[in-house]
Amino acid sequence: MYLDPGFGGMFLQIVVVLIAAGGAILFSFRRKLRNLFSKNDPNTPTNPTTQSSGDIVDMISEDSDEDSAEN
Repeated sequence: MYLDPGFGGMFLQIVVVLIAAGGAILFSFRRKLRNLFSKNDPNTPTNPTTQSSGDIVDMISEDSDEDSAEN
């Protein structure tokens, strides 16, 4: 079987692309993977920085609704 001299470069490019794609997939799903292997409840955030800004806004608006209901 004859291997073209360009095959080595092409094979190296394929390996680099596969490693980069695997890293990008792991990076994008890191929170789901971490929650999969952690013992904590994945629905309870450990610190406020893990919440999205929309969740924080919802929490603030719920607090203000409760305050206005008390008056």
